[in-house]
Amino acid sequence: MTVARLLLALQFVGWVSLQGMPAHAQSAPQNSREPSAPQSACPWLTAGSAARALGGDVSVTVTVASEDEGSCHFARHGDSMDTLEIQVGASGVSACPADSPKLVGIGNEAARCRPSAAHGEMAEMISGHVRNRYFSLTLRQRKRGGNSSDDPGSDPLEQVAEQVAGNLF
Repeated sequence: MTVARLLLALQFVGWVSLQGMPAHAQSAPQNSREPSAPQSACPWLTAGSAARALGGDVSVTVTVASEDEGSCHFARHGDSMDTLEIQVGASGVSACPADSPKLVGIGNEAARCRPSAAHGEMAEMISGHVRNRYFSLTLRQRKRGGNSSDDPGSDPLEQVAEQVAGNLF
């Protein structure tokens, strides 16, 4: 009898706590197929990782249709030319040309290329896929001298590509 009363009391406490919540929070379905509210966080890369790649604090614009499709655009604060764009989808994602250098250990058939860039800008892209989800990452930065390193582990675009491919896996 005491277990039944305890369960009844817990149900009552839960009901009382819901009474103080806004209506949209009370009835949020767990597995709804309806479009979700705009996201402020990229599902494939953290703002901290993007900030490391771009060399400073970033803002993010996220457009996600599902966990398998969308884009994230990171821009470095104070420098609108320094951006990182991530695209994910089943098709229609920008890709490097077939003769581009291949990268090992980043998803499947990953390649690196240099898409066209505006004057005074450097652009690099990595594209590939994980299972049936294609991705591309485009890093655009104002041209700077003396920042290159021979250490492949220090390449910010490859580090980001590894994280995105890992999150798609």
